[in-house]
Amino acid sequence: MTMAHSHIFEGLVCPVCNSQDFTHTDNQSVCSNCNSKFPIINNIPILINEERSIFSFDDFINQKNLFFDISNQGKFINKIAKLIPPLGRNWKSKTNFKNLRTRLLALDKRPKVLVLGGSIIGEGMQALLEEANITFIESDVSFGPRTQVVLDAHAIPYQDNYFDCVIAQAVLEHVVNPQKCVAEIHRVLKPKGFFYAETPFMQQVHGKAYDFTRFTRSGHRSLLRNFEEIESGYVAGPGTAMAWTYEYLLLSIFGFSSKINFLIKAWARITGFWLPLLDLLAKWNTRSIDAASGLYFLGSKSDYSLSDKEIIEYYK
Repeated sequence: MTMAHSHIFEGLVCPVCNSQDFTHTDNQSVCSNCNSKFPIINNIPILINEERSIFSFDDFINQKNLFFDISNQGKFINKIAKLIPPLGRNWKSKTNFKNLRTRLLALDKRPKVLVLGGSIIGEGMQALLEEANITFIESDVSFGPRTQVVLDAHAIPYQDNYFDCVIAQAVLEHVVNPQKCVAEIHRVLKPKGFFYAETPFMQQVHGKAYDFTRFTRSGHRSLLRNFEEIESGYVAGPGTAMAWTYEYLLLSIFGFSSKINFLIKAWARITGFWLPLLDLLAKWNTRSIDAASGLYFLGSKSDYSLSDKEIIEYYK
């Protein structure tokens, strides 16, 4: 293991039996309690329970394309894709992460943060990640430039009450059972620890086979009912939702190959650049959240769970 990432081995539990009795070598981690073995590939431990996960060790040993295309061709396509304008606008993430940094440093001098879906830097997260006094464990179910550990959020292999914060930016729509994942997030958070989530509402499928769920604001709150809300809203509004629909409409009619799809996306984003700007007009209407592209939620771990009646009353 590298010293730079040695912190990821602190607080670990076995994904199979939850034992804390681990030994680590350069190529595997072994649970002394149940004798389960977990490969370490390029200094990245693969900490999943194969019997209960949709992923397998072979997926990572053979470096299969899962959510991201990690082949050389895929990396080249991603570089080319950065030449075209973004599909929409995220209006809040940068501010939200700056505020989260302030809250974390007020909570603890050396807070520990688990980032789910952290193989790449999330939108607006750069300032938070640059904070030297925060320890980050950047996890994913795919290899990427920032992946430190591979784990399945349905069974987070860390001790109870371990993290000061968990971040799931554009993650909960890509898990099979979001309720189970949120329960795991709640378990590994310290009392009053923070959970920050960004999740799409009005967006088309963008994760192929690994894209499952969308949430209204009330649905989002229901999912996160065991957290005390600090702040919530949308990161991208109805105008961005329209930009998504415009692009995917063109892809549905004319998209028959990857090359054509690239040209369609470029055309849609150049000619529809103005659509996300409508978010600035819509934000003055509180009901615009009912047509938002993506939502955010910042909350703290709570022992109280909102009732269904309270979820109904939450809509306002």
